[in-house]
Amino acid sequence: MGTYDGGGEMSYKWLPDINLDKCTGCGKCVKACSPKSLVIVNEDFALLMRADTCSSGGHCVESCPEDALNMEWIEMRGEHTAGDWMTITEL
Repeated sequence: MGTYDGGGEMSYKWLPDINLDKCTGCGKCVKACSPKSLVIVNEDFALLMRADTCSSGGHCVESCPEDALNMEWIEMRGEHTAGDWMTITEL
């Protein structure tokens, strides 16, 4: 869940969440990611390196043979130019 400072908005982006216990580092998610937001680290596991460029399309999730990725609303700051965003305003 996001944090709220009592005077503004919380923004969330629809992003892939990677279960490192399931990820084998096969790279299929990286190949499916057209914005190149994912990378493989040490030939071991996937990492969302550039969340700002993620298109929120979920192609990485669909390509994973190990079911190691799922899409979730994750608190994030930045330009709302790529992907799906949700903003919650608190009074």
